[in-house]
Amino acid sequence: MGVGPLTGVRVVEGGEGIAVAYAGKLLADQGATVVKVEVAAGDPLRHWSAATPDRPAPGTGALFAFLHAGKTFEDADTARADVVLAGPGWDGATPDGATVVRITPFGSDGPLAGRPSNEFTLQGWCGLLSACGTKDSPPLQMGAGPGQWATGAVAALAALAGRRAGDGVEIEVSALEVMAVALNNYPTLYRVLTGGAAALSRGGDWPSVVQCKDGWVGFCIFTGQQWADFAAMMGRADLSHDERLLTMRARSQHRPLVESVLRPWLAEHTAAEIHELGGLFRVPVALIGNGESVFEMPQVVERGVFIDNAAGFRQPRPPILVRERTPAAVRPAPPRGRRPLDGVTVVDLTAFWSGPYATHLLSTLGADVVKVESPRRPDGMRNATVAPPGSPNWLEFGPTFHAANPGKRSVTIDFSVPAGRELLLDLVARADVFVENFTPRVLANADLDYDVLRARRPDLIAVRMPGFGLDGPWANHSGFAQTMEQTSGVGWLTGTPEGEPLVRSTIDPIEGMHAAFAVLAALEERERTGEGRLIEVPMLEVALNIAAEPAITWSAYGHRLDRQGNRGPRAVPQGVYACAGVERWVALSIETDDQWASFVELLGRPAWAVDAELANRAGRRDAHDAIDEELGAWFAGRDRDATVEQLLTAGIPAAPVWDQTDQDALPQLVARQFFQTVEHPFAGTLGLPGIGMRSPDLDLAYRAAAPTIGQHTDEVLRGILGLGDDDLARLRADGAIA
Repeated sequence: MGVGPLTGVRVVEGGEGIAVAYAGKLLADQGATVVKVEVAAGDPLRHWSAATPDRPAPGTGALFAFLHAGKTFEDADTARADVVLAGPGWDGATPDGATVVRITPFGSDGPLAGRPSNEFTLQGWCGLLSACGTKDSPPLQMGAGPGQWATGAVAALAALAGRRAGDGVEIEVSALEVMAVALNNYPTLYRVLTGGAAALSRGGDWPSVVQCKDGWVGFCIFTGQQWADFAAMMGRADLSHDERLLTMRARSQHRPLVESVLRPWLAEHTAAEIHELGGLFRVPVALIGNGESVFEMPQVVERGVFIDNAAGFRQPRPPILVRERTPAAVRPAPPRGRRPLDGVTVVDLTAFWSGPYATHLLSTLGADVVKVESPRRPDGMRNATVAPPGSPNWLEFGPTFHAANPGKRSVTIDFSVPAGRELLLDLVARADVFVENFTPRVLANADLDYDVLRARRPDLIAVRMPGFGLDGPWANHSGFAQTMEQTSGVGWLTGTPEGEPLVRSTIDPIEGMHAAFAVLAALEERERTGEGRLIEVPMLEVALNIAAEPAITWSAYGHRLDRQGNRGPRAVPQGVYACAGVERWVALSIETDDQWASFVELLGRPAWAVDAELANRAGRRDAHDAIDEELGAWFAGRDRDATVEQLLTAGIPAAPVWDQTDQDALPQLVARQFFQTVEHPFAGTLGLPGIGMRSPDLDLAYRAAAPTIGQHTDEVLRGILGLGDDDLARLRADGAIA
């Protein structure tokens, strides 16, 4: 056990599955003593390998070794625990005074509580499957199982939030609720803000992962400026300002035009050439990674991202890196309360989704988040608006912006001018936390590196969230969530074997979860030592941890995991099957031989199903094509919801492929009041999804809708800095605020 921000914190981890194990890993990586409680037969992950899914792994499974490195396996004395992580299957005691985090698939109540599930069926319930795939494919799963890793990150955050709130706090983390946000980009808000025009559509944004001269290359062309730069990069400046191509949605609608320009250009250039051009033109371009190739990427090699595990393989290092500590006088601990971050002030320079989601979590936990936007270039996610450009208040109708920014205060400061830079530093001097997610050159160019910030606030906690890291050959390359999924190998596992790798833009909120967790860990350390910290949370390294299994499987066993459509190593049969009606699918995932036996009974024991070869998973895997043909005929013509109910009652993991745009009608989410209503002055009444954790001991209600641009400029500068009318007038005249 190393020394870290959580040194002295004792955690007992019980139960099974990736989510609880990853929560414990995050806490252990930050210095907590984590005691793993294992049932007598051993955690099923101990014997698991995706390389040999139908027989036990030789020795301890590599995934188990990765998730539990640094933990102890002594007999758990829960009476000494500060935190109990209670995963599925946990039945141990919980001591008085400890923070207890209970991780369940659906939550403790509602119509789905206690029903069978797994990552695949939860992707069906949360709406991801409905929108993942292509216009010609059935719904497809997202590879690498990101939902369970995201749930673990929220559980780790919940553990520290509970500790700050007081003794004996109990928090519940629902995987469905975490995945409803992390694996979907607020589809119900798109429906509401477009007046119902946001219809279900598979196929995603394009261009994404496409073939070039020597293989694959990935793109994420988000803003109009990026499209203009991309068109110039291809030698087609004539298309830079073509209104048919200025937004992702418009490019998807005019895909034949984009393909006619892009594919001939790609055929003449290698992936390395295109990647280098992307860096020069500041266009997000990715080399396509998989479990084998990620080890050789220059950025990963130079930064030493992969480290040795004592079990004999290479693994990604923890994605939360402490760059510097800064000593200061010890400050008194803040009062405990129902909002864990009451009294904490955050200066938020983040934009788009990953950074704003981190500060959204901090705001929901009670922090006063001051969102700093440039008057000339506000948060880029405001441009992802459903209102026509140039219409009244058109930047105030961005669904993702609304969902990731409730309760914050927006201040417009141009820190590229001297007066604005000084104003920002005055705010930093009065803040506890500073968060940004630019490429590294932005703060360097503005002379706002950490040594400048800590000169104003010595015990400042600064979190930087670059795409690729603060150094390395790709440090200043642009990148979004899609870029990181393409690079890390997540995209490699999504799609059909014969098709293009697909991405779903989930790493943004998952990185935000990790960054918020890092802030709470640093606050805990500061209260103990008085030290501030510079913390680096690179998006690529978060993605590599989410995609740890394919990399570990290659390193430990020499077996590369590839995309298999809806099939996977853990369950056979697994797939989506069409029922009566249009877009009425059932997601079925049979993990055990006992579940198969129950399914055979439900089918009425047809001759094909009682074949002895199918009684074990290996036999079913060999016969998967034939099983799919029989199941396709059985599901056809059946009512979707009635069939799902039959399957669940029989103990078989199943789900409807729920239309993601109707998340707010899913009975489980309705019963648990997952959506919170806020009133926005322009967008009106909006239902915003929760953050995946809930507790009778915490107030997690959103305090206000997302701010309009600069809504709180005068309020914040008067209230925090004590400025008067003359000061504000001078700052406006200097162009520092607007």
